[in-house]
Amino acid sequence: MAALKEKFFNLVQYFGVRSPSYYHAQTPANYDPADFMAYYIDESGRADYAGPHDAEGIPMYVHKGKAWHFPILICLCALAHLEMYRRGEDDADREFFLKIAHWLVANQQDNGLWMNLPPTPKFGLPDAWPSALMQGLGISCLTRAHRLTGSLEFVDRARMALKPYRARLEKGGVASVTDGRVFYEEYPSVPTHHVLNGFIFAMWGLHDMVRLINDDEAARLFDDGLETIAEWLPKYDTGYWSLYHIGQGRQNPASIHYHRLHIEQLRVMHAITGMDIFEKYHTRWTEYLNGRFNALQTLPKKIWWNLTRGF
Repeated sequence: MAALKEKFFNLVQYFGVRSPSYYHAQTPANYDPADFMAYYIDESGRADYAGPHDAEGIPMYVHKGKAWHFPILICLCALAHLEMYRRGEDDADREFFLKIAHWLVANQQDNGLWMNLPPTPKFGLPDAWPSALMQGLGISCLTRAHRLTGSLEFVDRARMALKPYRARLEKGGVASVTDGRVFYEEYPSVPTHHVLNGFIFAMWGLHDMVRLINDDEAARLFDDGLETIAEWLPKYDTGYWSLYHIGQGRQNPASIHYHRLHIEQLRVMHAITGMDIFEKYHTRWTEYLNGRFNALQTLPKKIWWNLTRGF
């Protein structure tokens, strides 16, 4: 029933109805170079998670009637409460955030990865899977936990989380290389998908390592990724909308929620780098969003992709 409800919310957005779904919370740009505690986008709309929690109070993701520890969701909840703490300095929000930071320490593998469940067969991931998006979120949480507490354990764990950025997919990492360009894969499957929003979240984790401790390795990894996205960003443009990914197979336009997220992510990338290409596509994709029929034009392709790959 929950899955059907989510699909309904996905659909009604194409007809001008804003989705109330937790997973479609508004995430406006929030980057402040003078305030390290501010995450790049405002995740505070995810602070009120109505789903189940485990005995320790860690949020759990429900899929097909089963509750899972899904690290991506857990990190988003953490960043939501951190933003609430930043605004109001409520100790309950601070303690919730730090509880999740300690959970990240306890659940990180020796190779630096956090593994995600449930399986995601529509992206070719039938088992537990790593994700560059998760590595970025984990680093962003751990570096901010260090700022709150001064604990060097969080920095050490953030450094461990860089390892998968260096490793190719076939070696269990999250990096792919195409035509000499590295891409940090949200879904590390073969063939690759090159999901835009996940790549940018991964880049933000690297940027946090540079901002926090001037980490040379993170700086190199960030610069490599920046070359990729600056060159590839036009590939995500259909002329009337953005694409969710540009991997092989049928074209998969971004849903309205993810198109909005792309816009805010590009606003942040321009603020970080000053590169004109991010401002160019931020402006263009905002115009697409405001176009009367642009979103609706993507709907047949979106439905077809979901029907043929799993909704």
